[in-house]
Amino acid sequence: MAIIYAMNLFFEKQFISFFLFIFIFIFIFFNNPAFSALKTTVTEVNNDVFVLDVYGKRFNLKNSDEIKTGDFLKTNNLPASFILNNKTKVCLSANSSLKIINLDLIKERYDITFQFRSGDLYLSIPNNSIDTHNIKFFNYIIKNSRNDLVLSKSSELELINYRNSFNLFFKDKKNKRVPPFSYLKLSKNGNVVNSSKIINSDDIKKKFLVGCINRISKDKHKNNSRALQYGCITQSGKLVCGNRYK
Repeated sequence: MAIIYAMNLFFEKQFISFFLFIFIFIFIFFNNPAFSALKTTVTEVNNDVFVLDVYGKRFNLKNSDEIKTGDFLKTNNLPASFILNNKTKVCLSANSSLKIINLDLIKERYDITFQFRSGDLYLSIPNNSIDTHNIKFFNYIIKNSRNDLVLSKSSELELINYRNSFNLFFKDKKNKRVPPFSYLKLSKNGNVVNSSKIINSDDIKKKFLVGCINRISKDKHKNNSRALQYGCITQSGKLVCGNRYK
């Protein structure tokens, strides 16, 4: 009997020790920042931005709020804007939406992936940013962007690039090199349609809050409006026609 009692006591202590270990591990896991969801702080909010976070919590974004992977952000009847603590500016027109699909910290640098869902988005990323910003939208992706650009989704998917060239990918395959001050219409199957239509900067600005889009040089805008032109040139004795930058 003494042996059985001793064995029961031994297993009881082992059982208690095991659950104590599990409790301590869970406590450390959920209270250590290294294991919790990484967040970035919003430093400035203008107008209402409604957030549905990954845990189902709904709230209006405010100054000093934190956003994280999985957060879904949208506007209703009014345009809005917010700035992250790394100076990245996000502007949304009325009835637009955006999702944070990845937020990570790699070697003390943020790696952020935005997913544009609907409406109109203006995104301004500082040239000197040390962070990585990726933008996904309808099977397209811009990797490590340092641009000022507009994405619009209504009847057509449109992209306007105000600064710096970048590679546009479709389903992770390089699709096109996009130069500064250019306007593109994008198809759902990855075809890029270069439009020669003059883009009116004032019409674009009206979709967003005043001051969202930085003033663009009239000379640069004028050059951009005629950058894509249809024309023909002679190459090796043959007439070659198409849209080209001039």
